[in-house]
Amino acid sequence: MRKRSRFIRPCGVMQRRPAQTGIPWIAALLTLTTASCEPAQRDTQAAPARDSAGVTIIENHGPDEMLGMRAVRTVDLVPPDSALTAVPWGVAADPTTDRIYVADWTGQRVVAFDASGAYAGTYGREGDGPGEFRNPAAVSMDPYGALAVWDTGRQILNRWSSEGDLLNEQRPGLAYWGPGFAIGSDWLATVTNATSSSGMVTEQRLVVERGQTTTTLHEVPMELAVMELGGGSFPGPKVLAPSVIWTHRRDSIFFLNGPGYRIDKHAGGSVVASIRRSVDPIDVTRQMAVRGAEFGPGPYGMFMRRFGLEAEDIVAAVGYEEQISPVLSMVAAPGGQLWVTRSTDGMTPRIVDILDSSGAYTGSFELPGVPVAFISDSIFAGLRLEETGEPIVSLYRLTDADSDREPTTESGAAANHPGPWDERETMTGFRLVRPIASDPAEAPTL
Repeated sequence: MRKRSRFIRPCGVMQRRPAQTGIPWIAALLTLTTASCEPAQRDTQAAPARDSAGVTIIENHGPDEMLGMRAVRTVDLVPPDSALTAVPWGVAADPTTDRIYVADWTGQRVVAFDASGAYAGTYGREGDGPGEFRNPAAVSMDPYGALAVWDTGRQILNRWSSEGDLLNEQRPGLAYWGPGFAIGSDWLATVTNATSSSGMVTEQRLVVERGQTTTTLHEVPMELAVMELGGGSFPGPKVLAPSVIWTHRRDSIFFLNGPGYRIDKHAGGSVVASIRRSVDPIDVTRQMAVRGAEFGPGPYGMFMRRFGLEAEDIVAAVGYEEQISPVLSMVAAPGGQLWVTRSTDGMTPRIVDILDSSGAYTGSFELPGVPVAFISDSIFAGLRLEETGEPIVSLYRLTDADSDREPTTESGAAANHPGPWDERETMTGFRLVRPIASDPAEAPTL
């Protein structure tokens, strides 16, 4: 079946209304007075311009189309002491140096690996002095190639060179709540948190700080319920309550807007595009909510262990979201594509959608993990959970779906020779990789 991507790009004379901030769902509603124009010419079907007055709306219709490729796990990223506790926003990669950085928030350090997955060093240690950590919560690459680490324990943002030297430290004007942060040439973006005077509503806010000005791009409100636990009262969110899901590519910021599949793009001070797919929100059942309380995001695993509670007790105390987005996360690839991880239960990653640089859906592939950082368009770091609940960061490579060459040994360990790689571009614009065979006669063809 042919994919349909509908591009709505207004043209003509436009008048902008002032952008609104401080509301649950940010929107750019613009007025258009206009002339006619020709629709954009693409291989996919395009619709004529409509009066969205400055916002390009990309409607991707049709069912999933699986790409002819798969993600193959090549190696797990494990330091010499085999101790590493990672979170999705605690992984970053620098394609210019082929380094992957993982914040170890229980080990109070950042661990570096090379493109083969080999251990390449440790940055920082536990402490309160320069270059030391109390809680390295998130990492990101700045525009100049330095590794930035946000330490929420010391409330410090520090930068490191690729050689592991501390470059500088600063105290951000924003209070980190997470998930994640990004640094531009003259801006800092992250997610903060605010609680109402009643203490029963909290809001996650995706904000950008430029100089002395802080702008709210998006808000996700969360109503809290009172839990009576262990003789005390605690406010808590509903099970599977939404949070801010976002990423950035250079000076553009992308964020999930609402419980469906809508990703808005903010650039140059306003929302400039809105990408949609015809994928329905997830209707949450009580059984899903119970599983979410036990295994999903949120504080409830800790409460259950501390007070000896069952997941049913949590669901009965706070309730659950009746409808949630199928989008779990998103990340921008070096070539300009947007990788969107989807779930069918709000917790378990199943499918990765690929959106090209214009926002058009190009296809999907299966992945039992979340892509979090890229060495190249086809070699990336992904995070998955073991059955024990332990988070594992691994390197993956994209290969054609019919390849019978596996980069792991029979025991599941990484192969001794992780490269070099033969990269070839496919018709969809992705670069698939395969190991170069020592015997040319053994080299597979794409």
